[in-house]
Amino acid sequence: RYGAGVLPDTPAPNSDDSESSDDEIAMTPCPVLEFRIVNRLFNEIGGEIMDASLNVVANINANDSNCSGMQGIFGGSFVSSGEASDDLSIQENNRHSIETGTRRSLARFLSPLGLSIPRNDHQAVDDDPSHRFVHKHIFSKMLIEASEHPFFRRVWVARHILDEHSPILKHKVRRQIRRNDGYWPVKLNSATAIRESLQFNQILVSLTGVSNISASDVYAQKI
Repeated sequence: RYGAGVLPDTPAPNSDDSESSDDEIAMTPCPVLEFRIVNRLFNEIGGEIMDASLNVVANINANDSNCSGMQGIFGGSFVSSGEASDDLSIQENNRHSIETGTRRSLARFLSPLGLSIPRNDHQAVDDDPSHRFVHKHIFSKMLIEASEHPFFRRVWVARHILDEHSPILKHKVRRQIRRNDGYWPVKLNSATAIRESLQFNQILVSLTGVSNISASDVYAQKI
């Protein structure tokens, strides 16, 4: 979904109310990638899936990713493992300690106000940490709205927003979104432009849960 397809209660194209001002066009919401999951046992007694959870991971080329943004996650893994020095390890440990202390201080400040630090579910891992050469692929977790379902019976629609934090968007597109205050660039508001803004090799969607009739674990995946 993109453009007017993301907005709720969008007027019909032939309606007089469909004309938008320049300000409304400039505040185009980011496109949404939807994953629709259907339970094949919806018409059987006890076919529901309890405590279902959805996990979506994208496979991205390391050369296409933002190295500066991934550096803190990899901890210098773009360098050959045999060339890593003790000074680099000490520097990374100090950086981790500073970030941890900052988050704890911020959490103590926000707690009396009833606020909390948002979870950083965006993770990335390299293909083979023990390899001597530069890694070819990155597996990055994609943030999913409604990634958990307590009682999955029929159809489940999960959404991933293609915003500045999406790992499957090109770096230059994410930079344009940040400059546009989080809104999607108007010149890219078309199906062709959105497809050209994406970069990934594969997307793995996996579902886990518990069968309501047998209490056994169930698992399904789609690439």
